[in-house]
Amino acid sequence: MFLIAFMTRDKSTPPLPPVDSKNSVDAEYIRALHSALASKRATYDLMLWQAPMISLTAQAFLLTIAFSDDRLYFYRIVSGLAATFIGLASWQLFIRHSAMELQASKKLEDLEEKYFPQKAHCRPDQESSFWADIPSKPIWCACLLIISSIGLFPLFELLCKVLF
Repeated sequence: MFLIAFMTRDKSTPPLPPVDSKNSVDAEYIRALHSALASKRATYDLMLWQAPMISLTAQAFLLTIAFSDDRLYFYRIVSGLAATFIGLASWQLFIRHSAMELQASKKLEDLEEKYFPQKAHCRPDQESSFWADIPSKPIWCACLLIISSIGLFPLFELLCKVLF
C-alpha cells in the first residue's frame, strides 16, 4: 500500500519514510495533511494578490467618477468615499491573507521538518540582488493606503471651496 501511495502522490510532496511500529502516525494521514496544508497555503497566496487587484479595478472606476468635473459634488464625494472604504477594506484583507498565508507556510514547514527527510516548501537560502531582497508586502500595503486616501480629495476640495 505504501508503494502505491508513493507512486500516485503529488510530485510537490517529498517522500515519506516508511512508518515503523514505533511511530503511531499513519503515512497516509500525514500525506493527506500535507496536501491539505499545501493547498491551503497556495489558496491564501492566490487570494493575497488577487483581492487587491480586484479592489484597484473598482477604485479606478470610482476615482474616475470622483475626479470628473462634469459631475455634481455629491456624486463625486460619494464615489471618493466609496473608493476609500473599498481600499481600506482591501488593505485589511491583504494584511489578513498575508498573516493566514504565513501561518499556513509555517505549519507546512513544521510538518515537513518533522515527518519528511527533505523540505519542499521552505524559504530560499540563496543570496539575491538588492531589488529582490526588498519585501513586497509592506510596499503593497503602503500603496493601497495611499491610493485609498486619494478618494478623499474631492471631499477636501469641496471643504476648501466652502471654507475659503
